[in-house]
Amino acid sequence: MRLLSKLILIFFGIELAIFLGVSAIPFYMPAVAQKFNSTAGAVDSEPYVPMVITIFSHNLMIALSEFIPIIGIGILIYSTYSTGMVLSAFTTTVYHIPGIAAAVILLTLPHSWLELPSYAVAAGSGLYVILTRDWRRFVMMIPFVALELLMAASVESAEIYFRSVNSYYFWLAGAPLLVMLYLVYEYLQKKA
Repeated sequence: MRLLSKLILIFFGIELAIFLGVSAIPFYMPAVAQKFNSTAGAVDSEPYVPMVITIFSHNLMIALSEFIPIIGIGILIYSTYSTGMVLSAFTTTVYHIPGIAAAVILLTLPHSWLELPSYAVAAGSGLYVILTRDWRRFVMMIPFVALELLMAASVESAEIYFRSVNSYYFWLAGAPLLVMLYLVYEYLQKKA
């Protein structure tokens, strides 16, 4: 297994552990829950394409910052902690259910498996370039992460926009996209 692939898997494991661990902490924070509800409501009310653009641009901004060597690792940890904390605050405050329950449910949806690995790819690539000075492989991962996040935003927006449809049906699009992303990743690794 390539060093970059190992680093991505390590960071993905860390990301999942932080997300699940922090979401398991019951944060009762009405102000945070209200702010999240307001922001999510604004995004959820958008038409499909603007929603994709909003979600994609937000997630891409985070991922691009996680590419920064060494600093990106800290950003990954902070953004993952923040996501778990906000999720817990929202579900604990509004629905009186543990955040871990919502986190586990989110991890059963296809957009999570398209989006979350992209942050590990970014942070892993940032560390990889420090260890190897392989700038070519590092640079190739930037458009790959953008593609991954665009697909994730498209699926996530569909899950939100088509609320009347069971979100698990979107695995019909998500699973082939995951396979395609894996094949693109392998192709890029062979080309680098």
